[in-house]
Amino acid sequence: MVSYEKALIPGRILGREAEMLNRNIKSFYMNGTIKSDSDIARLKEMYERLLLDEMRTKGYVPVLDIDPQFAIKYNQEKDNYTFHLELHGVFVGKRKAWEIEGFSGQNYIKR
Repeated sequence: MVSYEKALIPGRILGREAEMLNRNIKSFYMNGTIKSDSDIARLKEMYERLLLDEMRTKGYVPVLDIDPQFAIKYNQEKDNYTFHLELHGVFVGKRKAWEIEGFSGQNYIKR
């Protein structure tokens, strides 16, 4: 199992990456519970899409060089899993966010 602390360590490097890119990188995250381990892969993909849509609605596109962070922990007492999902994005504007796939290196990648 991956604990939250270990999964979020790459976020500490994010400050340096943001300075290198000369862009403001914002984190978008979601916490929740999953009842069955058989649903983890399906729900992870669904929640990533929901979070990405939320980012685009607010005018952000994903930073493609930073992988989504997904940490999950089993709660034995409640017999479920708690998760933390985090994506990173840069602001491009609400209209352009739907026209651009993401940001990589120093370039925007068109859809």
